[in-house]
Amino acid sequence: MKTLAWLLPAALLFAGTAHAADAPAPRIVAVDGQGEVSTLPDRARLNLAADALDPDLKTAEAQVNGIVRAYLAEAHKLGASDKEISTAGISINPEYVWDDKAKQQKLVGYRARRDIAVTVSNLDKLGDFVLGATRVGINHVSSPTLESSQADALTREALAKAATDARDKARLLAETLGMKLGPVRTLRVNNDMPPPTPMVMAKAMAYSAADSNGGNDEMGFAGGEIKYRATASAEFDLLEH
Repeated sequence: MKTLAWLLPAALLFAGTAHAADAPAPRIVAVDGQGEVSTLPDRARLNLAADALDPDLKTAEAQVNGIVRAYLAEAHKLGASDKEISTAGISINPEYVWDDKAKQQKLVGYRARRDIAVTVSNLDKLGDFVLGATRVGINHVSSPTLESSQADALTREALAKAATDARDKARLLAETLGMKLGPVRTLRVNNDMPPPTPMVMAKAMAYSAADSNGGNDEMGFAGGEIKYRATASAEFDLLEH
């Protein structure tokens, strides 16, 4: 009886294994879907800096601090709020030149630098923000970058379009083969967040307040669309009708 009791579970296990081995492999269809959403930018990010070199550290620091205060006043006049302006970046470093006669580095002064980041929510005034910077003495202006305040929602919309595209492709293939599309087995998605789009800055630092009437036309700014893209890779079951 002990031998029979041991053989019975073993026989059942063998039968189950054989049944699993005989089961047909699932029929699946694998597809890739794409989604894209375009939008016009509704804000820009502007990175500026002022630096000054002076033999006296305090004088160099006072010069850049004065420029920053003057630009803050300009930005507020153009409608920027306090939360749209950051002036936290600051650095002060000694500057040297090589003295051939003394065969050593010679201290020529201290370079103070203040960095300013501005979010411009009214793109019609972007050129004025740049011109205001050059007018007060800002001597570093990076090309503005375009952004959308709806980036998260647009990314989700692109993902939904990619998943829908994958499903529609799978259904088309299933119907072409005379089968029915079953449930999704696997789904992998990837969203391509676009980098901030630089604007064309044709004349930037060459302008002074006396040379220009201000505005985007004078600065040569031109915007464009921002594209959010996503892909979805999916596997679906294929079923008999």
